[in-house]
Amino acid sequence: MDKLALLTVYLHKIVADNGLKPVHLSLSLAICDSWINNHFEQPFRISRSELMRASRIRSFATYHKALKELQRLGYLAYTPSYHPIKASSVYLLNEPASTPV
Repeated sequence: MDKLALLTVYLHKIVADNGLKPVHLSLSLAICDSWINNHFEQPFRISRSELMRASRIRSFATYHKALKELQRLGYLAYTPSYHPIKASSVYLLNEPASTPV
């Protein structure tokens, strides 16, 4: 499947999930934008500050809670980096789990 089709499938699944809140949608959109900017690499590096700015999330706690919930629901695999310079990585998954938020 080509990269645009993968992105389309991912976005359709997120939009169709009525259990997701606006914070999940905005963070997912920011993550998709980052994925596009990283030329659809899997996994790709993310910056917390850039994702928070793009998704309009101002609270660190809200950001981390939404990210963990997206991971728990099977939309992405998140590998945090505790290094001050090295970015965390994300792998977008195509089959979300059926566990509610």
